[in-house]
Amino acid sequence: MPSVMTIPVNKQKLTAVGGVDILHLNSNAAYDTSLSDHRHEYYILGIVIKGEGLLKCDMGIISFKPSSILLVKPFQVHSSQRIDADSEGYFISIAPFLLPSFCRDIFDSLSVSDQSSELSSNDMSGLLKMAEMLYNVFNADNKFKTQLSVNLLNAIVIYASSFLISSKQPSNQQQNQSFIITQNFKELVLVDSFLHSPSYFAEKLNVSVSHLNDCVKTMTGISVTHYLQETMMLEAKRQLYYTNADVKSIAFNLGFEDHTYFSRLFKKLAKLTPLAFRKKFRE
Repeated sequence: MPSVMTIPVNKQKLTAVGGVDILHLNSNAAYDTSLSDHRHEYYILGIVIKGEGLLKCDMGIISFKPSSILLVKPFQVHSSQRIDADSEGYFISIAPFLLPSFCRDIFDSLSVSDQSSELSSNDMSGLLKMAEMLYNVFNADNKFKTQLSVNLLNAIVIYASSFLISSKQPSNQQQNQSFIITQNFKELVLVDSFLHSPSYFAEKLNVSVSHLNDCVKTMTGISVTHYLQETMMLEAKRQLYYTNADVKSIAFNLGFEDHTYFSRLFKKLAKLTPLAFRKKFRE
């Protein structure tokens, strides 16, 4: 079994605008239908117009048919098992900070078997119109391209969430210890603070730090420290993107006592200062 460290993690392409990228794939496009195991730092939402296929994802299978949607979550290990050569669809990559919180909760609650859903012809028609609009805006020279792209994306994501949650099946499988501990850890992070140390959460969950780290890494592919950093950065990016609050206020809102330390940490992790991030993704 390959080490987690050998599985490549793909970053969003430089063609992304404001954290959004969209591709229209069809039988005339040159793309690889035999991708090996890899991860993404972002969500992928697929809108399948034509063709069938199977994706291996976190030891499960995502199957798709014509007139369906599929989702791949950040850091899930996935690869293509079979994709029809004449497949067609839109594939949207989405930076996590762009997702409305309730949509992200829905997406993250889905098991692998629930990460695809067939749509009625009417529902598919409505979703396809929005995807085509997003694709056209994305490829046009428009002064408000970022704003239009993000708002169209929100409509698509909310629409897709409603279908994925309605098709979600109750799990009849026994949840293993790693899953339960990781879910409890995530809930603690949400209600408590991502600024606490791994030992704080381990003590709360009555497990050792090493066991907590093993469980979280098994389920997410990243360590507890990395997960806490990702959670902090996600909320920081949301506040920088969606509000006009200054960096000092955002740092305090996140629980940092020293806003200069927050700025240094943000730059270290994002490779951009907070204000540079705001400027890049809003333009």
